[in-house]
Amino acid sequence: MITRHGANRAPGHLIATTDSSRHIHHRRRQHSTQALANSRQQKISAASLITNGNTEDTATGNVGVEWKLKKGGRNFIDRLRCTVAGGHGGDGCVSFFRDVFVPRGPPNGGDGGDGGNVWFEVDENETSLSCVKQQMRAQAGGNGRGKGMHGAGGNDLVVRVPRGTMVREIREGQGEPAQSLDGGFLDGLEKQVQREEGRRMNEKNALFVHYPRWEDRNDLKGVRIPAEFKAHLWALRHGEPISVDLVAHGQRALVAGGGLGGLGNPHFNAPGDRQPHYALRGLAGFARTLDLELKTIADVGLVGMPNAGKSTFLRSVSNAHPQVAPYPFTTLNPYIGTVDFADSWQLTIADIPGLVPGAHRNVGLGHSFLRHVERSRLLVFIVDVASPAPWADYQALRHELELYSPELVTRPSVVVANKADAGPMARDNFERWQRMIPDGVPLIPVSAKFRKNILKATHTIRQVLLAMED
Repeated sequence: MITRHGANRAPGHLIATTDSSRHIHHRRRQHSTQALANSRQQKISAASLITNGNTEDTATGNVGVEWKLKKGGRNFIDRLRCTVAGGHGGDGCVSFFRDVFVPRGPPNGGDGGDGGNVWFEVDENETSLSCVKQQMRAQAGGNGRGKGMHGAGGNDLVVRVPRGTMVREIREGQGEPAQSLDGGFLDGLEKQVQREEGRRMNEKNALFVHYPRWEDRNDLKGVRIPAEFKAHLWALRHGEPISVDLVAHGQRALVAGGGLGGLGNPHFNAPGDRQPHYALRGLAGFARTLDLELKTIADVGLVGMPNAGKSTFLRSVSNAHPQVAPYPFTTLNPYIGTVDFADSWQLTIADIPGLVPGAHRNVGLGHSFLRHVERSRLLVFIVDVASPAPWADYQALRHELELYSPELVTRPSVVVANKADAGPMARDNFERWQRMIPDGVPLIPVSAKFRKNILKATHTIRQVLLAMED
């Protein structure tokens, strides 16, 4: 007899199962609520930890910036180390013309194709180095073939990078002490020369492709390697490290050249050897380890303490929409906004993460913040005028900039006293600050949240920039 599943169970058992299901659903809701609360608490704890600078190795300046950025869920990358390599050149071919009545025809092996190059090209639509892979290699060239068919050249690899990227090559093993010319060294000099000659001969043999079963029969002592191949081999070992600053849209930089394609055996046809049974191999491309550093390029850089209202100010004057929240270090990466004026004049403003005392030693976001200030032509200090001593905050900001780079404090600056509508304390602080601030530094009261006096601030910034151009 066929019965439904659970038909023979007791009614009490069914009721117990229903209660158990309700209990499981209730526990799941509790777990999800607790996980959400823990996530919020972690964000607040990370922000307070960054603000206080209570991280390990504070004395040495290594405060774990990467950990802080990952904790905040940051996907913005402004420092990256990558490896690039040009494509390997294709090998030349060893081939001979054969026909019914031509048993020993002339050589007709094709040349190998050149390897592809690796280029860095500036794209203004990119804002982070996250578009760059850690390992990149261009396409290799094709090998030569018989009947004079040359190999195809490898395609170039073009990598898009943001504007303001600095590229520096890193080399290991440099700076080794030179050997002194003592007696032991002079005694072994003859053996070293002999080993060097043997090594050069082995390397020369490795540069050639041999016809099958002709490796021992080919005599390469009188074969000359073309000058461009020698120059390429020398550059692979002794070339100067590259260093380039990419600042303009469309600017290109060759970071890894491709290898040269090998030569077919017709290039070695000589009166003493009408049928050369060897061809030249393709050479390897350049391989480099690069350190990429992004320094944001903008006309104006916003400098201020955490929660001073920099992101709110940027939202009120430009088309950018950075995150705004009532806790420190809401902004973990730079945001760039464009301010459009009625006469079509434009300027760019960069909102940079908050600065705390000790930033020159990498406290807080430290160097991750300060490197983006270096490119700004004008510094705008955003200070909370409702704080107990806004003038002290302003001096602390200038002190940190001076410790990081003395040149920064010599640049033109504008001071924006934000939260000027916060109450009588803010008004009294502003009036007192006006009597203390040095001459020539504009002090503008604003309320970024309610967009009060914003036009005066942007007009003043424009006038300072135009005066710098004159």
